[in-house]
Amino acid sequence: MRTDAQDADGAAPPRPAPAPSSAPAGLVAPTAVAVDDFATAAAATLRHLHERVGLETWAVARRDGEDYVVLSALDAADVGLRAGDVLLWQDTFCGAVDAGQAPRFSVAVEQESGWARALRATGFPWRSYLSVPLTSPDGTVLGTLCAGGREAVDPALEQHLPEVELAADLLATVLSYELRLEHEARRAEQAEAVAERDALTGVGNRRAWDGALTAEEARAQRLGSTASVLVVDLDGLKTLNDTQGHDAGDALLVQTAQVVRAHLRPGDVLARLGGDEFAALLPTADRATADALLARLREGLGAAGVHASLGAATRRAATGLAAAWREADAAMYADKSARAGQVATAAAQRFPAAGAGPFPVDLLETTPQPVGGAALNARIDRLLDVARRQLGMDAAVLGQFSGDTWTLRNTAGAPGTLDLRGFDTHRSATYCQRVLDGSLEPVVADADAHPLTSTLPITTAVGIGAYVGVPVRLDDGSLYGTLCALSTTAQPGLRERDAGVLEIIAEALGELLTHEQHRVRERRSVLARLDALHRDGGPRPVYQPVVELAGLRPVGHEALSRFPAGAPDTWFADAARVGAGQELELAAVRAALRQRPAGDGFLSLNVSPALAALPALARALDGWSREDLVLEITEHEAVDDYPGLLRHLAPLREDGLRVAVDDAGAGFASLRHVLALQPDFIKLDVSLIRGIHLDATRRALAASLTTFAHQTGARVVAEGIEDVHELQCLRDLGVSHGQGHHLGRPVPSTPDPWRPTD
Repeated sequence: MRTDAQDADGAAPPRPAPAPSSAPAGLVAPTAVAVDDFATAAAATLRHLHERVGLETWAVARRDGEDYVVLSALDAADVGLRAGDVLLWQDTFCGAVDAGQAPRFSVAVEQESGWARALRATGFPWRSYLSVPLTSPDGTVLGTLCAGGREAVDPALEQHLPEVELAADLLATVLSYELRLEHEARRAEQAEAVAERDALTGVGNRRAWDGALTAEEARAQRLGSTASVLVVDLDGLKTLNDTQGHDAGDALLVQTAQVVRAHLRPGDVLARLGGDEFAALLPTADRATADALLARLREGLGAAGVHASLGAATRRAATGLAAAWREADAAMYADKSARAGQVATAAAQRFPAAGAGPFPVDLLETTPQPVGGAALNARIDRLLDVARRQLGMDAAVLGQFSGDTWTLRNTAGAPGTLDLRGFDTHRSATYCQRVLDGSLEPVVADADAHPLTSTLPITTAVGIGAYVGVPVRLDDGSLYGTLCALSTTAQPGLRERDAGVLEIIAEALGELLTHEQHRVRERRSVLARLDALHRDGGPRPVYQPVVELAGLRPVGHEALSRFPAGAPDTWFADAARVGAGQELELAAVRAALRQRPAGDGFLSLNVSPALAALPALARALDGWSREDLVLEITEHEAVDDYPGLLRHLAPLREDGLRVAVDDAGAGFASLRHVLALQPDFIKLDVSLIRGIHLDATRRALAASLTTFAHQTGARVVAEGIEDVHELQCLRDLGVSHGQGHHLGRPVPSTPDPWRPTD
């Protein structure tokens, strides 16, 4: 926003524009200005109106609740009106006009009784005044355009009101557009913030972690500073999920995040990387600081009953933060290995009925369902706070019925109010059950004086002085629980209609909870399928030969995963959606390595960009010659940070591992992979190969990619070769390698001796 000095300075005159056709005859339309924001447009318009209409002081203002906020001002009369000034709306001249107490234009302000209060309150020495609304194209009144003069002006000035109204309409259009842009920007920022938060724990997710690591590495390189990384991996989470259900596992993850966050310093970054693993970035922390924090955290987790393996490492200038993360992960894994016996014993004691699957699920519909993750909890808490403040109560709570138990899942209270979250009791002991069965009215203004509530133990246990409660139902009409507003003292002003306020909010809560119930059921269904898959031996690898086209000699195999039913892409996408994607990918990688075909040649493994940048992948490849392996980067997810991915791949590539890019020619993303990753193999997508001998466009694109590959030292692999004609065409184009049913179908290798044959 411009200051009054800027508004009144000698800025370059705006470019004139012809009067719009809607302007009355004889009027000069306000000057059109090439502007980027509302402040510039307002300043130019006020200058134009001052010159055209007269009156010394002009302003554009908005009403913000009870306040009158000056957005832009031109104060040639020097009465002290400035952009940014805030007055009480009821004390302003515009407020009186809006209320119908004064005219829109007057040459004798002192004679208008409706302006008497404004004259006293503001002290502005107006003799003449005009005010017109700023009305957006959709009819919304956004503010006012007003002007005042120290002297009485000619009454004929009223003929300029249409011109002022036109200026106000133009300003309102600019302002409404800018407000819409701001609203969209805020929504984008909120979406971005949600996209970088783990839905369950509320800490950063993998995307946030990668961004923080990249930013801190750049800062460390620029300033020559240090930083450390800390890795926390929960012990026994899978066993807990097996024996007590995913709700218990989720609660442990939330508790772990809270404990770790409580031990970090301001400015440290905590993220959940997936599954049972967390990582913390510690800017400026040297090794001594990191070790001390790790020791305190280990003690804090132990005190909270959380069993975890920990590791820490400090950045070295020569290798950077990516290497420190790998070192911290290796230290964590060494800690877990050293404590293997202790971990197993503790798990057996804590969870004696352990299951066998890495994707456990409890499908009992009677299991109490906690309200969802951090994002949903935050939205519910905001609605509860609205309910509390709207009724003037101390607290608002969302209670859930589960069988015969009523549990407070969410609470919102005034400062100093006891947090009742987690409180539970038999439903027969509650006010809410009595409201549902009709024996208690939904509004109790004085609990101690009420003949029914005064004798209930919960009145004293919780300290209820007043109560308002309504049911919360899901979209199918089923009862979820209750929304209650509570006060520690009697509230004589409560009326039956106050329950209506809660009913509106309860409906909104019901929609949120319905969506969450659907998400939970879908998650449980996916986890059940993954658990059954694990019990059946996991994803089954098949191997398709990669053939040198010149002599039709196999030079390697690509490992592909097969599932009991459905497309592999669907399985991996579903697993990623419920937070088990990396575990499924690692299971597929381990199975492919364990059952790889005998003989010479490389083995190509499909991995997502996220897994390629995890230290866990390097651990899975331990014991296998890197020179015999190819990582085929899939497109299950976008790559936000190619430099970061390259840093993670660098040590593996230095050991001889090669990289392939899949589906080249199928879209822009695959071509970005080619340019950014500098792969050893470029795999031409099947859509490009199918019928290539009949399509000049396909041949031209394949030839271009082949030429590019030759110039960069990469090999080209054509996928999906189905007949001899496609094969010969690709040979003629100089494509060196291929795959497809014409060259060899995907088949399993020798059966795993630890698993029964199919």
